[in-house]
Amino acid sequence: MAVSPHSFPPRKRRPSAAAFVSPKFSASILLESLLALCQEISAMKPLHFLLKRYSNSLIRKSRLLEIFLYDLRRNRIVSFSASASLCLEEMYIVLQRIKTLIEDCSNGSKMWLLTQNESVASNFHELTLDLSTLLDIFPVKDAGLTEDVEEIFYLLRNQCSESTAFVDPRDEDLRRRVSNTIDRIRDEIVPDHSELSEIFSRLDLRDSSSCREEIENLEDEVQNQIDEKSKSDVSAMIGLVRYAKCVLFGASTPEPGFRRKDSISDLALPADFRCPISLDLMQDPVVVVTDDPLKKRTYNYLSGTNGRRMFVRGMCAENCGASGLGFKGLFELVYITCYLIGFLESINVKE
Repeated sequence: MAVSPHSFPPRKRRPSAAAFVSPKFSASILLESLLALCQEISAMKPLHFLLKRYSNSLIRKSRLLEIFLYDLRRNRIVSFSASASLCLEEMYIVLQRIKTLIEDCSNGSKMWLLTQNESVASNFHELTLDLSTLLDIFPVKDAGLTEDVEEIFYLLRNQCSESTAFVDPRDEDLRRRVSNTIDRIRDEIVPDHSELSEIFSRLDLRDSSSCREEIENLEDEVQNQIDEKSKSDVSAMIGLVRYAKCVLFGASTPEPGFRRKDSISDLALPADFRCPISLDLMQDPVVVVTDDPLKKRTYNYLSGTNGRRMFVRGMCAENCGASGLGFKGLFELVYITCYLIGFLESINVKE
């Protein structure tokens, strides 16, 4: 089930949150830019399950900040004091980081986000504290705010200062279950079907389509990792999602626009699927896991109800080109079938 971390092409990466620099805008442009950022954050949907509390909290705070900035713009200030200007410029950076963090959490891999749950929760908390510091030192008395808006400003400041670090115990429990499942697979233990189903349901991976999207996000994540251990961890997650996609949801239905290949000879087969043994010399052969070709009747027996509970070592014999797989663990025959189905789907060939 292992997937080589070097098998994915590099993809364009987003700038990190730390890459933003303080803008040098005029007072009016700075206010407009801050308002636009607040509106974008306010329009975002909170995260569905992981870190839902943090994303909800920052979106609500952004809406309160928007009211404050509207009132500040109403005064048509030509220039700010040095301290006010510095606060607003730094606030622009904090809001950019908040927006980027929520977007990355919403659009990235759910499984990877789960494993980084504590670290990302800490990032959300730090951004809240950064916003609290800026609101503390902003010279609000000189801003000419209306009384109602000034009260909203103080309310927002208090909310930020009272923020505490929080990790949802349910998220942590799910993270441990995913980690244990991957560890059991590494120990050549097949995951329990009901446990796997519950994990993927809680991750909101409920069909083949969502699993395909998750696999693509994880493939992107491999390229974002620097150290080999992290790349290996993400590759293990890709293997888990591919396995669960086949076991839980079966073969995918071809999407609209599906075009079947005219000839199998037109396909570029991966080296792992090529066998140097001439199958033309055999009568009705099927090559399974070892270097021994099996008759179809034997394969049919092994693929039956009893056979699906039997384990076979590796994906293919080493002399059949499987060295590229980098894994010689145990697989169920049903997984081999799913693996081949996944390959055929990727090249638009029906079963």
